[in-house]
Amino acid sequence: MQDSSLAATGFVKALPADVRTALLASGRDQRFARGQIIQQRGDRAREFWYVASGTVQIGRYGLDGRLILFALLGAGDTFGELAFMGEFPRAVDAIAGSACTLTRIGEGALRRLMESDPAITRLLLKTMALTVQEAFDLIEASRNLSVPQRLAQALLQLSADRPEDRAVRATQQDLADLVGVSRVSLGKALARLQEEGLVDPGYGFIGIADRGALRAFLAD
Repeated sequence: MQDSSLAATGFVKALPADVRTALLASGRDQRFARGQIIQQRGDRAREFWYVASGTVQIGRYGLDGRLILFALLGAGDTFGELAFMGEFPRAVDAIAGSACTLTRIGEGALRRLMESDPAITRLLLKTMALTVQEAFDLIEASRNLSVPQRLAQALLQLSADRPEDRAVRATQQDLADLVGVSRVSLGKALARLQEEGLVDPGYGFIGIADRGALRAFLAD
């Protein structure tokens, strides 16, 4: 998949600095406590969100009340564009993974931005297409990759837009939910990566020793 960092980042971070600043200035900041629901599946999509600080969990609640985690977002990421642009109900739940500040961007602000420069519309469409492609990649990975490889893939995706930062801010439970395995299975996979010298786990984060080596492990 090409240019996957764009899908991981969201299109706002890819905008020219002056355009990004103007768009965010037109939005409204809202604060959420850890565990607070930001949006629910089935909600009408009246806005999309930019993560100014903190983390956001994206997933779906199952019949047993457990959240099946699809993505863990951090500062600079966006979510909600697909339903917002497609004018269909929310397909996922979003929950504050930690205390966070989000910028709410409504229809008027985005419409004015798109009308100001056709290139921005193309960038948004590209982001949406890459997001869908990432979803297909994750489905394929769940069928063909081992648990350690799926963990490696998740770590690479979570750090795709910040390669200079060698630490992924996520708990082992977050990663277990994201990969779709038990906490015990995640621990075994993490130990395997650590034995290979690829990661260095810490409290609340996973250090990545060598992104290139982690990609090579994923490709084996």
